[in-house]
Amino acid sequence: MSKFGTFSEYPRPSLVSAEAALLTAWRSLERYHDDLVLVGGLAVHYLTKRNGGGLPGAVTMDVDFGVTLGASGGQYGTIKSDLAGLGFVAEDNRLVRKFGDIPVYLDFLTEDPPSLTGTRIVDDVVASVIPGVNRALASRRLVTVRGRDLYGAEQECKVSVTNIGPLLVLKLNAFGGPTGRRHPKDAYDVLLAVSAFVDGPEAAVKAFRAEAKTENSGFESAVATLRKDFMAVDRDGPIRAAEFVREFVSDAARLRQDVVTVAKYLLGE
Repeated sequence: MSKFGTFSEYPRPSLVSAEAALLTAWRSLERYHDDLVLVGGLAVHYLTKRNGGGLPGAVTMDVDFGVTLGASGGQYGTIKSDLAGLGFVAEDNRLVRKFGDIPVYLDFLTEDPPSLTGTRIVDDVVASVIPGVNRALASRRLVTVRGRDLYGAEQECKVSVTNIGPLLVLKLNAFGGPTGRRHPKDAYDVLLAVSAFVDGPEAAVKAFRAEAKTENSGFESAVATLRKDFMAVDRDGPIRAAEFVREFVSDAARLRQDVVTVAKYLLGE
């Protein structure tokens, strides 16, 4: 289990642990950098302002990488062997390593049109098939990440993080798309990614709408998720987002309305 129903259930050091795993893995996977992009909760963290909009920020125990289907280390080893040397072991199609008492997970996502679901072997790791990953790989920004790795050493890395438009598509589909899990955290991440975006909410909305003019295979299902799950305060998106941070907000009804407002802006309504 690496996704909890509420923010407060996450161990206090979980975000630091995930960042340590990222700093450890990113340095080791240097020859794959052109084939990798950070997505998921850590991407939300790096693309948002701290305490933006009065929200408690991002939280995660995972490092999610989008990876090109044809990624290969050639004669110089594999993704799994490189990470095994750092203590990551395979567990239920994921790679995991303990950081103190906290397990931190590395997950790989890829795209193999026209498939919408399933898994593929990329290099030698199992990657989940997710629409929109190719667009996430094509639209990225370099973010400087500083911190301690899993060994306690200070690191500074420039990490490829997907841009906000493709990230919102992935997050919406994670909630209600073909492989949607309807987890409260994914609904909350949509709210946070827009309202606390480092370049401002208007820029996040503009970037999402611009995905309509790209070859983002996940965009239509992301729009469908907004219409089905986010357009009224009694829909799953607003209800579950408010539930995720219930101990941090004094007015859950207002937060649910904020989620609806964000959805309407994303749709241009």
